[in-house]
Amino acid sequence: MSCPPSDSDVATAPSGASLANLVRKATENERILRRYQQMELQLLSAEGLEDLLQRLLVGSRRAFSLDAVELRLFDPHGALAELLGEAALSQPGLQLLSSDSALKTLYQGSIGVRLVSGARALTGLGVFAGSRIGSAALLPMVRQGRLVGSLHFGAGETTRFTTDKSTDFIAHLASVAAICLENGVNREQLHRLSLMDTLTQVGNRRAFQRNLDTEIARALRQARPLSLLFVDLDHFKRINDRHGHHVGDQVLRAVARHIALMLRKTDHVCRFGGEEFALILPDCERDLALEVAERIRAEVAGLQVTDDDDRRVPVTLSIGVCCWASPGVSPPQQLARALLKAADHAVYAAKKAGRNRVCYQSLTEIAPDFMA
Repeated sequence: MSCPPSDSDVATAPSGASLANLVRKATENERILRRYQQMELQLLSAEGLEDLLQRLLVGSRRAFSLDAVELRLFDPHGALAELLGEAALSQPGLQLLSSDSALKTLYQGSIGVRLVSGARALTGLGVFAGSRIGSAALLPMVRQGRLVGSLHFGAGETTRFTTDKSTDFIAHLASVAAICLENGVNREQLHRLSLMDTLTQVGNRRAFQRNLDTEIARALRQARPLSLLFVDLDHFKRINDRHGHHVGDQVLRAVARHIALMLRKTDHVCRFGGEEFALILPDCERDLALEVAERIRAEVAGLQVTDDDDRRVPVTLSIGVCCWASPGVSPPQQLARALLKAADHAVYAAKKAGRNRVCYQSLTEIAPDFMA
C-alpha cells in the first residue's frame, strides 16, 4: 500500500469494528509516522542549502510516492537567489517570490496545513499549473510567526488529500522544513562571509585557494585551458603615505569593484594579500587572458579617485599572466604550484619593466614538464 503524504484517517474505529481492524489501523499509522520521521531526518542531515532543496523537491516526492512537488519561498531582497547557484534556481518546482502576498492568499489568513481536492480548486489557487494533479496538501513554512514559504505535495488522484484526513504528521514536517531552511540560509551566509575579504567585498586568500583547486580539477577533467592573473597596485605604499590609509582603502575597493565588473560570472577575483589581487579565468587561453589583463590595466589607469583635498590619486597596475593549456594530465598540486610561480614571476617582470603594464610568463620556463 502506498503511503500518502497526508496523515491517515486516525478517527476512532466505528462501533463493532473487530480487534484485527484496530490493529491494522494502528500498524498503518505507525508505518506512516516512521516514514515522516525518516523524511525529517533526511532534511536535518542535509549538507547545505542546495542539498536541502533537492531533498524537499525530489526526496519527498520519492519518499511519499507523489506525482508532483512545489516549493515557493519568500525572498524579498534576493538573498536566496544570490546564495543559490543557477543550477539550483532552475530546479523544477522551485519558485522565489519577492512578495509574500501570493503565499498569504494560499492560506486565506489561517496559517495551517491546507488540503485541497479537485482540479478547479487547485487552478483557482494557482498551484501545479499545467499538471494533472487531482488533490494537494499545502504545507506552510513558518518562522517566528512569519510565513516564509509553502511546500506543496500533489497527487493525481482526487482522494489522496481530502479534508477528512488528519494533518498532524504533515504539519510537523512543515515545521521541520522551515527550521532546516532557516538554518541552511544562515550556514550558507556564514560560509560566504568566511570566504570574503571584508574591505573589498571580493574573495579572500582562502576563497582563492579553494577556487583554484576547483578550477584546476575541472580544467584537467575537461582538458580546457586555465589562466591565472596576479594584479599588483603600483606604488601603493606611496598612496598610503601621501594621501592616508583611508584613501588607500578607497583605492583598493575601487580597483576590486572595477575588476569584478569586467569579468565573467565563471571567473574569480580574490584579494591575495595587501595590494595584490589574484584572478582565476577558467576556459581562457593565453591570448584572451592577455586581452582581459590589458583591458583591466587600462580601465584602472583611468579611475578618478580623489583624496580629502580633492586631489586625484593616480592608480596603475602591474599584471602578471600565465596559462595552462596542455591536453595532458598533470598532478593538480604540481599544476597549482606552477601557475602560482609563473604568475608571480610575470608580475615581478612587469614591475621591473617600469610598472603599469602586462607581462606573460610561460609555464615551460618555470616548470619544463608543462606545456604553455
